[in-house]
Amino acid sequence: MTEVSWADADAYCKWAGGRLPTESEWEYAARGGKADSIYRWGNEIAGKMANYAKTERKKPFFETEPVCRIDNPNGFNLFDMAGNVREWTADVYDPAAYSTAAPASGKERVLREGSFNTSEKDLRVSARDRLNPARFDNQTGFRCVLPTLRNN
Repeated sequence: MTEVSWADADAYCKWAGGRLPTESEWEYAARGGKADSIYRWGNEIAGKMANYAKTERKKPFFETEPVCRIDNPNGFNLFDMAGNVREWTADVYDPAAYSTAAPASGKERVLREGSFNTSEKDLRVSARDRLNPARFDNQTGFRCVLPTLRNN
């Protein structure tokens, strides 16, 4: 889903019984068990592995593509963790987030991953962006963290 503000994404996740991921949870999930990789699939750009501005594959869709269309789940069996849409996280944006222990005090929220309209640089698992939480556009979406269901 795109065209959704941070508050609407947060509300939907709560309605579904979950929450938005923190920035670090999102990155851990995107890495899919490859802790030292630059991209979710490895260390070299693989232009056919994501829907982004300079993809090397034929794009049947102008902007976003249906989820799972690019057959490339990561090590945790998660799809589309690079390209297609950037995703809201629960965290407030702080440009010095990884160099200070002080809590962020800004109003903008952290976005992770690149979208269909970004470059290779934005496909890096460590790439971060920010957006006013009231804004929404066709390249911003979200995913929810849901509790694990256990069979008795």
